[in-house]
Amino acid sequence: MKALMIFADGFEDVEAVATRDVLVRAGIEVIDARIKEEETVISSHKMYFNNFKRLSELNLGEFDAIILPGGSLGVQNLLKSEEVIKAVRAMYLAGRLVCAICAAPMVLGKAGILDNKPFTCYPGCEEGINGKYLGTEVVVLDQIITARSMLYSIPFGLAIIEKLLGKDVSNRVYSGIAGLKKK
Repeated sequence: MKALMIFADGFEDVEAVATRDVLVRAGIEVIDARIKEEETVISSHKMYFNNFKRLSELNLGEFDAIILPGGSLGVQNLLKSEEVIKAVRAMYLAGRLVCAICAAPMVLGKAGILDNKPFTCYPGCEEGINGKYLGTEVVVLDQIITARSMLYSIPFGLAIIEKLLGKDVSNRVYSGIAGLKKK
């Protein structure tokens, strides 16, 4: 399995790193992509990340999932990118998994894939999305996964794992990160 995570300046550190971490623990290959020309992407808490591939250089057909971390400024930058909107829409139309956390479901809303569907996001970010806002922690609906906030980064990642690789793998990763003894 292969997942694409898209980064823009101002992305929320924990949402990206924690989600990515649990996916990698499950054996999912995560490719990090940036939307800007410059190589360095700066997180919301001023951490600098390099060596991301350019989204425009990637073949979306190679990916089983697309993941958008939140962060107020990061999401505003994603919303300005027609390339991101097209990528989200293309992945959805291809039947791939589309995932967004915190403010990032706004991007899914702009892409039109949340129309009349249940979703969650950071409170207040549901305005303007033509879907059914639930406000719960994580919402899994067919090929769309949304999560409310940074606090739910790990459950968000586990939900992605379960959808891509099954409940047994998700439970194994959960047990490992929770420090639970294997039976």
